[in-house]
Amino acid sequence: MSDQIKFIVEKLNKEPFKKNYNLITFDSLEPMQLLQVLNDVLAEIDPKHSVDIREEMPDQTAKRMLSLLGILKYKPPANTGDMSTFRQGLVVGSKPVVHPVLYWLLQKTNELKKRAYLARFLVKLEVPAEFLQDDTVADTNKQYEELMEGFKNLHKECEQLKMSGFSTAEIRRDISAMEEEKDQLLKRVERLRKRVETVQNYQRMLEMARQLRVEKEREEYIAQQKQEQKNQLFHAEQRLQRAQQQLKDIRHAAVDAKPE
Repeated sequence: MSDQIKFIVEKLNKEPFKKNYNLITFDSLEPMQLLQVLNDVLAEIDPKHSVDIREEMPDQTAKRMLSLLGILKYKPPANTGDMSTFRQGLVVGSKPVVHPVLYWLLQKTNELKKRAYLARFLVKLEVPAEFLQDDTVADTNKQYEELMEGFKNLHKECEQLKMSGFSTAEIRRDISAMEEEKDQLLKRVERLRKRVETVQNYQRMLEMARQLRVEKEREEYIAQQKQEQKNQLFHAEQRLQRAQQQLKDIRHAAVDAKPE
């Protein structure tokens, strides 16, 4: 039990709680204070529970906490008795009830945050069968179920993207780096342009450079065309040789077929 309390205190003293407890001060908390600590942890998992429990009736607090713990799939230890005993322990802020809950919550806070978030969209609202006899209610319920399925699929795709290493932040960094590189290149081009402008007859030289580039491109095009024609000639010669060989074979076959 001391290890459990030590773990709870260590977690509560860190972000985002920053409680500044030690083992003695934590163990000395009054039941109402202990319940508020539990509520603060629940509020970190689901912000809807960010309330001052002094403004609630004890039964309301217990009901609200039990509802969230049920969504989070918390199972009380066997030594806490039945659910009625567990509920009563929450109402009065009993250490044997609250400490195990805190220990469980603080072990998997991030996972439980996701579970609480999904529950907002995936905990199905049960509509009484007699209400579904109304066409409007039935259609609305069908749309609700379809939207729920759509959310499941989108969330699954999102998780798969995260697992695949897809990172929008990394893409943004790459884009930013490319933009910076582009700016540097533009600055270099501008510096070179200014240097060239100081050269005498630079316009004429620039035009000659353009013409040279055009001629080089034309030369490359002609060389490419020449190579293509060579390839065509080679294939034509190959076909001619095969045709001549076939003709030769046919003539030999015809000679061999003549009667003596």
